[in-house]
Amino acid sequence: MKVVLVISGASGVVVGLRLAEVLSKVGEVYTIVTQEGLLVADYECLGRNRFVKLLRSFSKEVYLANEIDAPLASSSFLAEVGIAAPASMRLISSLAQGLQEDLASRALISILRRRGKVIVVFRESPLGVAELKNLLRLAERGVIVIPAVLGFYGVEGNVRSFVDFVVGKVLDVLGVKHDLYSRWTRKTPPLDPCRIFYE
Repeated sequence: MKVVLVISGASGVVVGLRLAEVLSKVGEVYTIVTQEGLLVADYECLGRNRFVKLLRSFSKEVYLANEIDAPLASSSFLAEVGIAAPASMRLISSLAQGLQEDLASRALISILRRRGKVIVVFRESPLGVAELKNLLRLAERGVIVIPAVLGFYGVEGNVRSFVDFVVGKVLDVLGVKHDLYSRWTRKTPPLDPCRIFYE
């Protein structure tokens, strides 16, 4: 599987990093990072230098979003899957409107035009009318929309398990077997967050 992974300027860049790590074991990952994504990495994820170094270890190639002459800009780059994780509302708006503003939006739109699988993982809250309309427009175009929401079952109550829950949802869509989170059964112990507040 050849995957284009876009990490844009929304909170949760660790989700993109973890996806790169996991997907590198089952296919080729080509990563695009926006300048805003690097800025978020400075605040949330080890700083941009270490973040990019880790991405390079998990990716076949890493590009900046302003590298519009990269091979991923062409529809002749035959990636089967495009993932934006995290997907900023700016990127979602570009995709919804068909605006190829940079390498990130151009590569994902190219996959969409070829009827490939595109997944966006967003973490914005609350959502306004404009954001909801853009997400609906993407869903109508066949994009799979996965909100980066917390799971309250099958997780251990730490940040790693929450990240793996979201990453696991992406892998489910791709048909990639994993054990990143426990699937719900009546026997699955819930996180029981009530105990944190009321015991």
